[in-house]
Amino acid sequence: MNGEEAAHKLGVDLASLSPAPPAPRFAQTWARMQQEPPCSSCGLPSRTSGVIHDVAHGSRWFDRCRECFLATPPTLRVPLAQFLDELGEVAAAVQLPLRTYTDEIGWGDEWRGR
Repeated sequence: MNGEEAAHKLGVDLASLSPAPPAPRFAQTWARMQQEPPCSSCGLPSRTSGVIHDVAHGSRWFDRCRECFLATPPTLRVPLAQFLDELGEVAAAVQLPLRTYTDEIGWGDEWRGR
């Protein structure tokens, strides 16, 4: 699910979130995560930060603790098999050994290309 869907599922009031830049640089998001702001849903220290966009409230920081993040996982933009193939190609290009675990196939063999 995307950030807006996750906020809705967690019952987050978007008006209560801090204003954010529309497209923050990685350094900005990383700096925010290092501050461990409270989770936008439950108030525990957050582990992830991102920006959600709302017509009524504009761009807002959406911070989630581990549990809230796991309750609202992001969806892949491509099918899982394609994602794993692309991940394997990148790992091979930088000579990084890679083993993956999915609910579908369990532990996969080290990726060696196809």
